[in-house]
Amino acid sequence: MLRLSLQDLVLRVKICKLGDVEQTLLEALDPPSSKNIRRAIDALKEVKALTNGENLTPLGSQLAKLPLDVFLGKLIVHGAFFKCLDASLSIAAILSSKSPFVNTMGSNSQKDLARLSFRRGDSDLLTVYNAYCVWKRIRSTAGGNEYSFCRKSFLNSQTLLNIEDIKMQLVVSIADAGLLKLDASQKATLNRSRYGGRQRQFFTIPEEYDVNSTNDTIVNSVIAWSFYPKLLTREGKGWRNVANNQTVTLHPTSVNKQSDASLKWLSYYHIMQGRNRNYNAFETSAVDDFAIALLCGEVEFKVCLPTLYPGVAYVYIYNDTNFTKMYSGVISIDANRIRFSVRDWKSMLALKVLSARIREILAGTFRDPHKMLSYKQRQWIDIWQQIFTQAAKRNA
Repeated sequence: MLRLSLQDLVLRVKICKLGDVEQTLLEALDPPSSKNIRRAIDALKEVKALTNGENLTPLGSQLAKLPLDVFLGKLIVHGAFFKCLDASLSIAAILSSKSPFVNTMGSNSQKDLARLSFRRGDSDLLTVYNAYCVWKRIRSTAGGNEYSFCRKSFLNSQTLLNIEDIKMQLVVSIADAGLLKLDASQKATLNRSRYGGRQRQFFTIPEEYDVNSTNDTIVNSVIAWSFYPKLLTREGKGWRNVANNQTVTLHPTSVNKQSDASLKWLSYYHIMQGRNRNYNAFETSAVDDFAIALLCGEVEFKVCLPTLYPGVAYVYIYNDTNFTKMYSGVISIDANRIRFSVRDWKSMLALKVLSARIREILAGTFRDPHKMLSYKQRQWIDIWQQIFTQAAKRNA
């Protein structure tokens, strides 16, 4: 079963034009509090599903068509656009289900080793996705022993089947929304995969929507863009939540728990307070600062040309009690929630142009998913693809 959050209900009130959100929801048999309704509306504004005037944005209209939490809906919408749809759909289904890794009596070290054997891309989500993909491959291979594999890997085969069922529901939803175009043959294959029971044939996402699911850098970036502002930055030996400046620790089962200092940024899906009163982040994924600057939040690019100091790439300015180095470029996200200093202002201007063009193309796709991209728009997407393909090679 897919569950709806209060945010999803707000979107449905908006898309059905039922009037004032708060008044409509307060008339329910078990109404939420006004405070929680206001929190849901504010959260929808932050993910750009609602305008400041509380009207649906083009993105919000697309999210309202999906039976999902808005962050998972964004993940699927972005996954379709950035051609990593299988990974995005699978991760959304995984997060809508319980973990496929079993929690049985026995050695924790064996379970941890089994889980880490699927480690991928410094990401808890890609790690589970990798285990799911291996399970699918074994089930689809003649002579493959699914039960032996699941037993050795501490995986629950029924949970994996449930994840597959949810994934197929989501495929139908995005096809109905126009985000995925299927021909008659593909639709027939999809129907067989939904109703085939344990002997089902798996449905394969069309290649034109899925050339990047094997690119960990792209998938991790799409996750971060979709979950923003759910973002952690390294602070000393720990982590800080950029949304509220809380100190956060990573859950002990995270593949990033023992990560080295080179890992600076992590997206996450949810945070829970543990028995020790620490806040633990779950479902973390590494993300590059370049990706954050490109498409997270409202971004400002500020060029600080050294006109007063010819030949100098930066100047020093006095700030409170000490001198701060002012680089030739500053990237500010959401009124300085995140700041990056850039030495090369030409590179920053190139990033500014690329960010603006990708955001424009995304907005147009949200307004009309059926509209084909123009030649110039495809060129910008090709540039984006080349940059992130090269980044993936550097990260490998």
